[in-house]
Parts: sequence; C-alpha cells; structure tokens
Amino acid sequence: MALRVSSLTFVGFYLNSLIQEHPGDLEFDEVYRMIESGSVLEDLAARYPGETDFSLFGPTSDQREPLIAALQNAAGGLEGRERRKVGIDRCGLSLLMAFVLEAIQRVSRA
Repeated sequence: MALRVSSLTFVGFYLNSLIQEHPGDLEFDEVYRMIESGSVLEDLAARYPGETDFSLFGPTSDQREPLIAALQNAAGGLEGRERRKVGIDRCGLSLLMAFVLEAIQRVSRA
C-alpha cells in the first residue's frame, strides 16, 4: 500500500512535541541507527514513555513498512551533510523532523 501523507504528519506532530520538551536530547548517530534498523518508532516510544503513541504503525499496519522506508530514503546520503542540506547541526529530533518533511515532499510529488 502507498504511504499516506497523513501517516507522516501524524509522526511529525509527535516529533514536534518531543522537540519542544526535549531539545537537544537525541544525537545524530542515534537517529541514523534507529532509522537504519527500522526501529525508530519503537525506540522513540521507549526513550520517551507516555509521550508518543505510534500504535497505529504496529507490525500489522499497512503503513508501517512504507513509513520506515520513506524515512530511510529521506535519511540516505545526508549523514555528515546535515547542516548544509537541512540546516540542522545538533538536534537529532529536529533532524528526524527534517526527514519527515522530506518524505512528505517525496510522497506529495508521487
């Protein structure tokens, strides 16, 4: 199934909340590890208990796989060039939000 923009914006709203409450709390290398392993949603839920609810993207969700793939594609090729490409140089949660925004652009173009 195709990824819905609403799935990405759902994740983005939670990220926005986490950025407000925990600025600078997540390192870039942690974000890339979470995305590469495909466990970003579970990792965020574990790191910030009670602050997110990604249950819509559980193992049986038709949006889970395309969502993870979209984040992986958005992150591809950016490592080490974050400041130049997305204007972020220290906040991993903001970097993750930038990946969500990039994924939204790509889905909107398709």
